[in-house]
Amino acid sequence: MSRESDLTRRAFLALASFAIPVGQGIGLEELFISGGGSSAGPIYVCPPCGLDCDKLEFNAPGTCPVCGMKLVEKGAAAITASSTAGTVRFPDGKQFVEIPFELLANAVFVKLQVNGKGPFTFGLDTGSFNSVVASEIIDELGVSTGGSAQGLGSGTSFTLRRISQLDFLLPGGLQLGTTNGAAVAMAGLSNLIGRRFDGDLGHDVLQQMVVKIDYRKEMLTFYDADHFRYEGDGAAIPFTLWADYDPQIDGEISIAGQAPIPVKIVLDTGAGGTILTTPFVTSHDLTKNLRTLASPDVGQGGGESTKWEARAESLRIGPYLIHQPLVALSTDAIGSLAHASFDVNLGGNILRRFTVIIDYPRNRLILEPNANSGEPFASDASGLILKAEGAAYQTFVVRAVVPNSPAARTGLKAGDIITGVKGHPINQYALWQLQELFKQSGQTYELTVHRGPERFVRSIKLQSLL
Repeated sequence: MSRESDLTRRAFLALASFAIPVGQGIGLEELFISGGGSSAGPIYVCPPCGLDCDKLEFNAPGTCPVCGMKLVEKGAAAITASSTAGTVRFPDGKQFVEIPFELLANAVFVKLQVNGKGPFTFGLDTGSFNSVVASEIIDELGVSTGGSAQGLGSGTSFTLRRISQLDFLLPGGLQLGTTNGAAVAMAGLSNLIGRRFDGDLGHDVLQQMVVKIDYRKEMLTFYDADHFRYEGDGAAIPFTLWADYDPQIDGEISIAGQAPIPVKIVLDTGAGGTILTTPFVTSHDLTKNLRTLASPDVGQGGGESTKWEARAESLRIGPYLIHQPLVALSTDAIGSLAHASFDVNLGGNILRRFTVIIDYPRNRLILEPNANSGEPFASDASGLILKAEGAAYQTFVVRAVVPNSPAARTGLKAGDIITGVKGHPINQYALWQLQELFKQSGQTYELTVHRGPERFVRSIKLQSLL
């Protein structure tokens, strides 16, 4: 997954995760209040900061200094996983259900029905507290929504609306339900996978089961936890739940020339790439101490910023040592990636090298290396930062060009539209597939380019940038 698309996806899903209802009968608009101080009165916390072992507490309403979310009173916010548990119903006589999935941009997607409608395309997202439905399909679902809340994270504002009841029917007859669903706009994510992104299955419906993700076979298995017995030879790693929903494990990251650094790792099947949080990046000066690639980016509003990608020496997860992994370096000042309570957001670029078993009831993560475990991590080899536009997300526009890259040497510019590659129309690709194509270092491709009224062909020889 590209630097841009991965950060955009993770930031968005994190926002949906943190703006959550905190109790039965409480509308989202009631969660957000404001202030700061110290007294014997009510205590205020930030979901999830204040729910993470009560690390942050305030005696008056206010805004969280870590993530920018507004504070809520501790008595209302101190929910537990059991109090927000969704419903799970396996088909009669079944103790597990197998479901094929699609691996798109290193994230897991399944087809399912919602409240009797569909099918819809949903992600499986361990990094989301609640199950989220795209607000674009609310009318199609015919569901009513409760109060709305405004939030801000990673520089992006959003509106989240509560849904009182969501019922999911998955292939194989597995039924899941939640009263803690939410609706938020997801159209901005559809351009990455080249199809409509309809929602996510989150912790509220996953927590009572054992979830097995076979990345190699693209097969999901949901187990009735009471009957699950593991008999494989993978490593079982104990986890805690960061902020009561996200599996967190201990690990180590190595930077060339330095001793391994202990890290807290959260598991995020909804993210295509792996990201190091801002406090960790800052405290270890990683933009200087890691092999990095700084890429220009132009936002939708025209503002310029820099995206950072790096190659670590290694990342240790349990007994497994991941060599030369690619990671994004967060510079977010607010939002989930500004939290100091974890260091690594572990995404699909690493998880896909394993069969992953998340045993929620027993608080353990089981990893089995698969045939992809030894593959090198390929970085972008073009220098093209692309966006997909149009109704079918098949108009590929150059958003920015990395200086001194193959694309820059070829003369490509921001605003160019690529309409063909290797002599074929480009509409056979989704954005993430095109990004994977441009990681093939050493290959030479002919690109058909439109620049205003001009149409021309340029040859680009790919060379890894990191």
